Amino acid sequence: MLPSLSALLFVASALSTTVSAIPLAKRHNSAWPEVIRSYYVAAAEQLAHLRATTPRSTLASLTPTSCNIASPNMPSISGLPPVSEGLSLYHVAVGRGTQNYTCDIAHPSSAPVAAGASAIMYNTTCMSCMAPDALSKVTAASLKLPTPGKNKLLFPAQAFMSGNHYFSDLTTPTFNLHTEKANYGIQFTKLLTKVPVPDSMQQLGQDQAKAVPWLKLSSSDAPDGLASDGSPVKEIYRINTAGGSAPKTCDAMPATFEVQYAAEYWFWGTT
Repeated sequence: MLPSLSALLFVASALSTTVSAIPLAKRHNSAWPEVIRSYYVAAAEQLAHLRATTPRSTLASLTPTSCNIASPNMPSISGLPPVSEGLSLYHVAVGRGTQNYTCDIAHPSSAPVAAGASAIMYNTTCMSCMAPDALSKVTAASLKLPTPGKNKLLFPAQAFMSGNHYFSDLTTPTFNLHTEKANYGIQFTKLLTKVPVPDSMQQLGQDQAKAVPWLKLSSSDAPDGLASDGSPVKEIYRINTAGGSAPKTCDAMPATFEVQYAAEYWFWGTT
C-alpha cells in the first residue's frame, strides 16, 4: 500500500516547518555547519518554487489523501544494477543510526569486522519526489545533530518515523516498517551488490568517518524462527550514505564499537 499523504501538501508543510524553524537571518549563519546551511538553502528554494507554481487556492483545498510517487527521482547509480523490470517505488526512508563492528584486540593491526547495523527509519517518500535536492542533503545534515529520541521527528527534515532497521542474523538486513501510525511491512533481505561511494558524493560523518558503500539488496526468505508478512518489496537501494565506516585497523579500538551513519533507503516492489 502506497503512503497516504498528499505530496504537495506534505512537502510544502514540511519545508515550511523546517525553513520557518530557523529565522531568515540565521539560515546562512556561519555558526551552522555547512551541510545544515545547504539543506536550509535547498529547502527554501524548493518551497519558493512550490509557492510560485501552485495557486494558493489549490494549496488551500488540498487534503492529505495521496502521495503521487509515480515519477520517482532516485539518482542514477554507477555500478549498481538498475531496478528490475515491473517494480515500482513503494517507500523512501532516511535511516539514522549506527554501523556496528568488532575488533580482535589481541591483534591491533587487524581490520575491524562488520557486525550489522541498527537505525531508525524516517519517512521521506514525498520529499523524494517533490524535493530531491533537499532530500540529498538530509543524511549528512542529520549527523551534525543528536540522534532523535523515540517518537521524535528527524531534524532537519521534520520526517516521521516509519520503522526500524537491524540485522536478524549476521547476513540478513531487516527492515521492520511497522509503527502505530503506518504499516509498510517487514522486509528480510540479502546483499546483491555494493559499490564504493562516488568521490563527488562522499559525505563524512562524525570523527571524519567516511561514508559506507552504496548497496542493492533483494528480498530473501525469513531466517529460521521468523515469519514474513507478505511485504511486496523486492529490492532496496542504500544510497547517499554519510559516515559509518570503521577505521582501517583495530589499533586503540575496543572489542565492539559503533560508528554513526545515515543513508537513504529506496524500497521497490510489486503493486
